[in-house]
Amino acid sequence: MEPQKSVQLYLDHESSRKAHQTVQSYEYRLNHYLNWCEENGIDDISELTKDSVREIEEYRREPDPAKPTLKSFIDTLRLYLRFIHQYGYVESELAEAAQSPDLRKKENVREDIVDSDDAHAILEKLDRFKYASRSHALVILLWRTGMRTGSIRSLDLADVDLEEQHLNINHRPESDTPLKNQKDGERYVALSAETCAVLRDYIEENRIDATDESGRKPLLTTKVGRIARNTIRKWSYRLTRPCWYSGECPHGRELSECRASVERNDNYGYECPSAVSAHAWRRGAITHFLREDMPETVVSDRANVSKDVIDRHYDKRTKKEKMEQRRGYIDSF
Repeated sequence: MEPQKSVQLYLDHESSRKAHQTVQSYEYRLNHYLNWCEENGIDDISELTKDSVREIEEYRREPDPAKPTLKSFIDTLRLYLRFIHQYGYVESELAEAAQSPDLRKKENVREDIVDSDDAHAILEKLDRFKYASRSHALVILLWRTGMRTGSIRSLDLADVDLEEQHLNINHRPESDTPLKNQKDGERYVALSAETCAVLRDYIEENRIDATDESGRKPLLTTKVGRIARNTIRKWSYRLTRPCWYSGECPHGRELSECRASVERNDNYGYECPSAVSAHAWRRGAITHFLREDMPETVVSDRANVSKDVIDRHYDKRTKKEKMEQRRGYIDSF
């Protein structure tokens, strides 16, 4: 069987079991494997050997990816090899040859985060100069709810109840708005009066009246329909550049000479060392909720994430911060 066909067989199998974005991440990782096959003239997966697996791992090590990235690739490669072994295309020893590196606890945790000071500065700038714009609506949802970008992107106008002040999050994979946790990710998310006011003004004044390919009316729109995942990512990079929300560069760059600066081109915002992706907002929001003494069970339900994952990946409070918060509960004893 050709490598491309075997990968597609695996992805089709996983599509019935996993969220769309998860399968997309598998496809991205296995593209490195397919590139290796093409460069090495592998036309049939029966040609693969244990040495091939080691060579594929070395191929992926260039150009020096982060350890978690390499681990994710090898883990996915191993699952793929186990799958095609079930059909008799390769020997079982191939999958076992794919040994991913062990990570220390801190190595398996991303550190990008939007802290509360920066978030408030960005929201203040948006409130003053881009009030009720699409970017304002996006950022206030990212920060005030801690939701995943996929959940925010999935929202339709009908999912926003401004009178009852809540969002209704739904898993709709058939029309390209799946949730990471599928049906388990469906929930209601409460909104503050201030957030509702911004969303109401955005909907009434600045939302582009558009439908998506399924005929649904998205909350966040562009001229062609529902906002794309890549657009959300680009907006986050642009808005988290310090030169955009503070007018200063903490990296000592001349704004007129920096390609990533607000004075040059918004399309290169990702090149700013301080710019972060949209997921960093979720990490920052969850940490902010915890610092403000929101109970962990409430944070877990609101953000649709387990307490264990909160502890490992999202909670950026220091040990001393946690101790001081506990003190507030024991002072009365």
